[in-house]
Amino acid sequence: MTVEEAWLAYQQKLLFFIRSKIESNEDAEELLNDVFVKLTKAINEDTSPENISAWLYRVTKNSIIDHYRTKKHYDPLPEDLSESNEEADTIKQLSQCILPMIKALPESYQQPLMLSEIEGLKYQEVATELNLTLPAVKSRILRGKEKLYKSMLSCCTVHKNNSGEVTDYDKNPNGLSDSCRNC
Repeated sequence: MTVEEAWLAYQQKLLFFIRSKIESNEDAEELLNDVFVKLTKAINEDTSPENISAWLYRVTKNSIIDHYRTKKHYDPLPEDLSESNEEADTIKQLSQCILPMIKALPESYQQPLMLSEIEGLKYQEVATELNLTLPAVKSRILRGKEKLYKSMLSCCTVHKNNSGEVTDYDKNPNGLSDSCRNC
């Protein structure tokens, strides 16, 4: 069977099959064309299938599956998008305070925090960089975060939502630390 004969015999059946699985007519037509290209390539490469009907439906089914795997669904933007931006702005403002606060910590906590939290190194990489054991690095980072949190609370009041995410903060006018000047 030639490509043209096969195509004429199965084109309408395949299109009906594709449309039963895909909502968009344009996508269905595009998939049908892809199947035709694959058929042409198979016949031209002398690898034409023995049972062309089964081959066409298998290739079509696989093309539909690939279509759904690669198709990206976009959800509508939330109505409270401006609130999300306000939260992001709050976090961005608050994060500007953190670097000076980290730099105000003792050196033993400052370096592990800078490497892990600011530069993004893994704890083992921090341990190698600072010539420390992994448990020592974990301990210093944990204690450094605790000291950083206390320092932050001395400068401002942090508001969190039910999930524990920072939603807002208020500057403490009587900030006790030198690092509060940057907030």
